[in-house]
Amino acid sequence: MALNGLRICWGVKVRGNKRLQCGESVNDPKTIEEVMKLINEFLRRVEKHKGVLLSESVTPFDKTINELDTWLTSMEEKAKENNDPTIAELRKAMIEAAKKMIELVRQAREKWLRTYRRELEELIEKLRRGEATIIMRGEPFNENESFIIYIYTEHLTIRMHKMAKEKGITMAIALKKLKGIHVITPNTLKNNISKAIRYGLLLTDGSVIQNRPEMSTVYLWQSIIWALAWSNKVYIHIDNVNINNDIKVKLCLVSINNKVKDKIKIVRKILNMNEKDFLIFLLAAVFGDGNIDIEKRRVRLTIGDSKYETWGNITKRLRECGFDEDDKKDVKVFEIRSFKAVALAQRWLNNQEVATIIKDLSALPDGEKLRNLIMLANIRVKQKGRWSISIIDSISMNVHVRQDGSVELRTNRKSFEDAKAIWEKLRGANYEAELSKQGKKFVVYMNMSTIKKYPELVIKVCEVLKRMREEATKAMRRLNCPAQGPWA
Repeated sequence: MALNGLRICWGVKVRGNKRLQCGESVNDPKTIEEVMKLINEFLRRVEKHKGVLLSESVTPFDKTINELDTWLTSMEEKAKENNDPTIAELRKAMIEAAKKMIELVRQAREKWLRTYRRELEELIEKLRRGEATIIMRGEPFNENESFIIYIYTEHLTIRMHKMAKEKGITMAIALKKLKGIHVITPNTLKNNISKAIRYGLLLTDGSVIQNRPEMSTVYLWQSIIWALAWSNKVYIHIDNVNINNDIKVKLCLVSINNKVKDKIKIVRKILNMNEKDFLIFLLAAVFGDGNIDIEKRRVRLTIGDSKYETWGNITKRLRECGFDEDDKKDVKVFEIRSFKAVALAQRWLNNQEVATIIKDLSALPDGEKLRNLIMLANIRVKQKGRWSISIIDSISMNVHVRQDGSVELRTNRKSFEDAKAIWEKLRGANYEAELSKQGKKFVVYMNMSTIKKYPELVIKVCEVLKRMREEATKAMRRLNCPAQGPWA
């Protein structure tokens, strides 16, 4: 592609103007080459999706409109089936939020056909002729820094972002002079549930801009959950149109009536939550930066290094819930597997309001994460911890029978910090637990003399021992073992 009149410059901020202005011209051949790589990639993506981006009848918004329309039709029928007033109001709120979103996206569709498509088409021709102005920011040759270029037309901002640390290239088209819309959502959720969901989304996909919580997302189900959780008045506008593997509309949702000064205060509130509310917070966090894997029977939450400090002692509570922590490159990964993950999914769906939201929104085509959660909760697994008993909150300990006939309660952890957190929590609840290193693992335990001090533990341990005896008896009968004493 010939450069001709192509102008490449460093971007500078000008007071009173949201758009960057051209500063010093870029003449370095290597830098220009990096810019041209991004331009060529943009042209390639536009060509790939030209049936949506450059069509005179099809737009990037059609898929969103069709998906919401289909979902609304089924939801309006479903809303008539339930006589529970709480569920009826909840569904009514979801339906109204979806209707407002359709109204917004339809307006964008009309303006795309009238204005935006034409400007994009003209820009493509200018780029091919080398007749555009390109503004750049960042570090093109530092892999630890981002590199971004911008191209402006009257109503469009093209943003091409080469992310730091080789995380790929994202591209988007922001639309100027496209009005947003207000969604008025009643307080249909219980206060503790709405707060738990708010905080989970805010600490993952959300941000605080001028004391107002906001979130940008390409997921319709997540947009509706945000509107439900923050309730009252939420302002929704179209952030941009993503041009990556496929075309997606990104919505930005801003809570108008609920102000937040900073996330640190939110963290304090989360740490004061009871166990049930904390689990709902955790679910909302997984909705943001999490993953639910059916094949591996795993729930995973990823916290970037930049967010890890903000989370603080919340990570300690994650470990107390049975999550293991793994330090990956630039992120901390918390995951829970097997029967523990299934049990967690089941607990999430035990709440009627939460279950209704998840099951209803899972019908949206982009609700794969919600569908995975439902499938995970329905998996039947043989618990490795079937000889365990619950001590307090999310802490369980295994019943271990020693060769001398004595009994211990034990739980193992790979890291000393995780084991210490459990030990401290048990001690705080007045249980005389001990902590020691055994081999490569750290063990929190209570011996028989300690167990006898707590009648509630004796009852639970005896129930497990009874099940052990019953299973052993069945096995002996099947093997035709010689009868001996009370085991006969």
